[in-house]
Amino acid sequence: MFLAHRPGMPARAIETAADAADAVWLDLLDPTPQEQALATQLCGQPIPTLDDLNEIESSSRISVRDGAAFLSSPLLQKTGPEFQTTPVGFILTQNRLFTIRFQSYQSFETVALLVADHAQVMPAPHAIPTPETPAPTPASTTAPSAPLHTQHDTMLHAGEILVALIETIVDRLADILESVGDLLDTLSHDIFRTRPSGQAMRNIASWQRDLLQRVGSSGNLCSRMRDTLLGMERIALFLSESRKTASAIPTPGYMLSTRHITTDSVPQEGESNTAAAYALSSPLRMRITTVSRDLSSLDAYVSQAQDKVEFLLDATLGFINIEQNGVMKVLTVVSFIGVAPTLIAGIYGMNFKNMPELNWSFGYWYSLGLMASTIVLPLLWFWKKGWLGGIK
Repeated sequence: MFLAHRPGMPARAIETAADAADAVWLDLLDPTPQEQALATQLCGQPIPTLDDLNEIESSSRISVRDGAAFLSSPLLQKTGPEFQTTPVGFILTQNRLFTIRFQSYQSFETVALLVADHAQVMPAPHAIPTPETPAPTPASTTAPSAPLHTQHDTMLHAGEILVALIETIVDRLADILESVGDLLDTLSHDIFRTRPSGQAMRNIASWQRDLLQRVGSSGNLCSRMRDTLLGMERIALFLSESRKTASAIPTPGYMLSTRHITTDSVPQEGESNTAAAYALSSPLRMRITTVSRDLSSLDAYVSQAQDKVEFLLDATLGFINIEQNGVMKVLTVVSFIGVAPTLIAGIYGMNFKNMPELNWSFGYWYSLGLMASTIVLPLLWFWKKGWLGGIK
């Protein structure tokens, strides 16, 4: 799907290049090869594919080519009961914003509605004095009048849409992290709660297996959230420094490289140092700075959540070890109390001719009593030690 977003208008599907005229935001949602080729024609540069967006090195996620900024980051998305991360890409030029995504995100839909509800007001041209309308006097020019909107206040630019997208994404990530906190609190309560006595062993094993699955799912969610926050932090840092002059961009050295790095934006000797074409205005950079602070706080929250997940994992494994130790105690008691009776039965089961108790009338009852005593006395001893739930 290839959509064109214009201020004050609903989104329209793009089938030809004419459909994208005057569109500030062009959105690619799981594009077909034809839509990819059309977007490449409109952008003037190759549009990143899914494999390109999945690259993990920083130079692949943030790069500048021919005056356009190519940005990408993994984005957390709930798919059914699980959370998954799929990459999203942003191409910011001087006049347009291209977004590439392969799943539907609520943040993009929210910003699309804001763009559709935005009233685009073009600045009125300056009045030219004519003989019928004399030019205003200096006194009249200083008289108070209704405030005039500047182009920056009335025009919706690509950079502003990108900043709004990033802000909405960060707000959505914060909401997910709040749910993660509630999830961990519930999990902690379930782990440390007192279980009813007499619970069957199979129920205990099922309960422990469920706890481990929940702890693993929470750890996986925190890890994916950490990747998303790291990618968004890189983008926010890059945009906050976009006002730097082109001379601050490092030269790549020799041009023998497989990476998409160009030196078109590096000024030659004698040229003026101007801001990059994708540079944000000062108010937008202030908003991005606020987003960077929010991302830092969210990253600290994720670190705390990961520490809690590790603690809950250790606690769960500790309880499992305690249950296993209890089972091993029972097996140890059973095996121990069976050794002495087996020894006695083995001794009196030997077929030697000269055995003192062989012709004794009470020999049978003597051996049974001896075996019973070797069973009862160890049981009393283990019970006193607390292995069987007795005196501790």
